[in-house]
Amino acid sequence: MILDELKRYVRYCLEDKRITEYEDYISCTKHKQACLRFLHDVERTKDEGCPFYWDDKEAEKIVAWFHYLYHSKGELAGKPIELNLWEKFFVCQIYGWRMKATGRRRFKKSFVEVARKNAKSQLEAGISLYEISVIATENDEVSQAFTAGTKRDQSKIVFDEAGLMLSKSPLKQKFSVKVGEIVHKKTKSTLKPLSKEDGKNGDGTNPALLVLDEYHQHKTEEFYRLGMGANSKEPLLMIITT
Repeated sequence: MILDELKRYVRYCLEDKRITEYEDYISCTKHKQACLRFLHDVERTKDEGCPFYWDDKEAEKIVAWFHYLYHSKGELAGKPIELNLWEKFFVCQIYGWRMKATGRRRFKKSFVEVARKNAKSQLEAGISLYEISVIATENDEVSQAFTAGTKRDQSKIVFDEAGLMLSKSPLKQKFSVKVGEIVHKKTKSTLKPLSKEDGKNGDGTNPALLVLDEYHQHKTEEFYRLGMGANSKEPLLMIITT
């Protein structure tokens, strides 16, 4: 079960466990607080009055999804993506926690702060593709997803990574990858980059997903408000920073 994996992971983090010189779980205070919240939430679900529940099947689906996407760079280029434990801890909470009243996601906003070269753009790109395909299909809606940065190049990092991850994927035929747009053919849902440098601020859009890259560099909350104001069935605002 994914839940058992995550419980083991949070215990390691809370203990600052060192497995080998190449594998350790030394964690900062904020991450330990997130781990404690997770354990607390698991305990809360034992109460019948708890408004949310854990769906291990939904958590497993997002992990399995990444197996169909391929690394585009480095020694792993051309190989299926296998999420490590910290990545599972992040993505599985987005999809595993569900509201009893609706069966839909508990969380509508996520935040990840991690050092460079930790594949966070790859992680966000995979989620973006999942949202415009699997989630759009399940919700029977045409979804708009955007990656937003302060500059053109920054806004395209996650977008470009999504295209590269599909280049050798068995899912490639399900998408149309263009210069400024990735389209899921079945639902007609799209993923596009946004940046003020291109004169694009999302006016007139209703994003089901908005990925805010390097949020600490954004001088205004314009894009943030765009994501929080979404009116789709399961909107998601994802914030990335280093």
